[in-house]
Amino acid sequence: MKNRSATRVKSFTKEEAAAIALLLGINFNKSKFDLDEFWMGVNTELEHGKISSQTNVTNDDPIITGKIALAHLNEFPDYYKRLKVLEEEAKAYWNK
Repeated sequence: MKNRSATRVKSFTKEEAAAIALLLGINFNKSKFDLDEFWMGVNTELEHGKISSQTNVTNDDPIITGKIALAHLNEFPDYYKRLKVLEEEAKAYWNK
């Protein structure tokens, strides 16, 4: 993975997500979620990074970002699919 500390990470590639998962010891053959769900997770959790100085807790660090995604996926293996639906419903509601 490239050193991205100087700039804001806009998204992780699928390959970067796989590398993060490997570093975190995630075995997709044994987990209830797959790489695609984890990839969606690490990209979603960038909202806790440099995108906003007010809410930056990860500084776009791939491992910290990956741990946040992993925590959610360990709780609910389809967390990010559900979150996407919730956010779409919320946008429709609040844009009335």
